[in-house]
Amino acid sequence: MKRYFYCLIAALFLSSWSGVQTIAGEGGPSSLKDIAGDYYFGDGTGVNCNFKLTKQGKFTFRWQGCLGTYDENNGDASVEGGVLHILPRKANVREGFQGTPTEFFPVRWGDRIYLIPTNDIIAFCSDVNQGSEPRRINFGQYYLRQNDWDKPVPGRPIVPAQWTKYFLSQPVRGKIAQLIGKQEAWIDVGAETGLLKGMILTAQSHGKIMFSQVRVEVVEKGRCRVKCEWKDSELEVGQTVSSRFQD
Repeated sequence: MKRYFYCLIAALFLSSWSGVQTIAGEGGPSSLKDIAGDYYFGDGTGVNCNFKLTKQGKFTFRWQGCLGTYDENNGDASVEGGVLHILPRKANVREGFQGTPTEFFPVRWGDRIYLIPTNDIIAFCSDVNQGSEPRRINFGQYYLRQNDWDKPVPGRPIVPAQWTKYFLSQPVRGKIAQLIGKQEAWIDVGAETGLLKGMILTAQSHGKIMFSQVRVEVVEKGRCRVKCEWKDSELEVGQTVSSRFQD
């Protein structure tokens, strides 16, 4: 559901910048000194997460929303093997409006620094494909260093080398050819377009069917199977599915 709200924000403020070159994983941030600072992600309502990281290896985290502070924590931080690890002092229960990831890829994009949870790196690459990153406002679903949203970016972000294949060289567009229930379907584009399992695409609005986010579950030659990310979404034969949010 959080992704639904972020996509609505993206529809209003979608960046017009586009990536035109591939940057290898080398050259990204590698130390606490490189990434120390204040970070934010959220939607401006129930999700407002602030993360402060110091050069001395300490962090503080606070999740605020409409009803006040939902969660906060602090502890130690270190960078090992290109991954930021944090060790919260208090119990870190990740459910509802509380908790924080504990492992992040520090990602450099021009003069910007993002902190991407290691489990969300494919989703981040998908958001770059879709155009919702690089964002030009503070609202978004990944930690971005304060005020970095004002900085233009060249090319593509520097992610670990094994994940660069998730950046598409050009937009992919297909149509739903066969339904598998209301929330799952086969679309008429496949491996030849560069689609990979785990990528997130947008099923565009179609008649009375609202747009939705779908995840690629299976990729074959000439087709792939997708499944809705949101429990209240529905798909329809003939509906356009695209790697761009606005197509």
